[in-house]
Amino acid sequence: MKKVFVKTPQHTYTVYIKNELLKDVHSYLQKNKNYILISDDFIPKMYYETLTSQINIEHAYFIKAGEQSKSIDTAYSIIQKMLNDGVTKDYTLIALGGGVVGDLAGFIASIYMRGLTYVQIPTTLLAQVDSSVGGKTAVNAPTMKNAIGTYKHPSKVLIDPETLKTLDIRQFNNGMAEIIKYGLISNKTLYDELHANNINEHIDNVIATCVAIKAQIVYLDEKDQGVRQLLNYGHTIGHAIEQASKYTMLHGEAIAIGMRIMAKNQSFEDSLIQLLKQYHLPITHNFDHKLLLDIIKTDKKAHQDLLNIILVEEVGNGFVKTIKKDDIEHYLR
Repeated sequence: MKKVFVKTPQHTYTVYIKNELLKDVHSYLQKNKNYILISDDFIPKMYYETLTSQINIEHAYFIKAGEQSKSIDTAYSIIQKMLNDGVTKDYTLIALGGGVVGDLAGFIASIYMRGLTYVQIPTTLLAQVDSSVGGKTAVNAPTMKNAIGTYKHPSKVLIDPETLKTLDIRQFNNGMAEIIKYGLISNKTLYDELHANNINEHIDNVIATCVAIKAQIVYLDEKDQGVRQLLNYGHTIGHAIEQASKYTMLHGEAIAIGMRIMAKNQSFEDSLIQLLKQYHLPITHNFDHKLLLDIIKTDKKAHQDLLNIILVEEVGNGFVKTIKKDDIEHYLR
């Protein structure tokens, strides 16, 4: 069992990481509570059955897997079903799935009757190392990823690395992009280990390391005003690529390209390319630069004509740099 504590000025919660945790989930959740669940149609049925055999899940809402479900229309549809089912503020919502499910469920938990308690049970690598922790929730607008969002921390995060065994290789590598990011911005030892070792042999340690890095950053900057922006390394361009692909490209795949672009002419560029190829992540794209530039100019982190970008010149030490919006074109060439 590994535990990581996440602390902010108003919230403290624990991330539990343990193999086969799902089989013992009742030890982490109150038996006398009423639960509702949001998941997707891609989640193995056995995970849902494992939960329902231990706790009282009165209502379950399943969305279509994929980024297209992370929308205000989907959120409203689920909220209406919750109202019809008589869900009240004393229910606890469980998010069972990947990043889309976690973001959507957290967003709904933050606004339904002005707030429900919710628990994250992430089942994908990307969600386990990144999106389930930190309190950001959002849905997409047609012209901007994560345009409609809130801050809502879960009451706890329950991570069972065994769920990764049912992921296909593309989804696993999708999460690897975020792990590589953590190494680049904050932990050279992690970055070097990714080159040297088969992480499947100690994936629980890797997850705990990434969560601890994020927890420390969130502690210092919960609302994304300073150091938390380091977590966006590769994301400004990556989000634009993801949106330009109409979400046919996975988040981690687009971020991999974004990181590779931002590493151009840096001393670690070749080693990053090697690592991305090792995990079958893309390093190039075919999208029109003007299209990407137009998307980036509407980035929600932009302020008037300025944009904060994240740079790494030495592995393990990311930093924030403010540039003019138009200057991002230099990196797109």
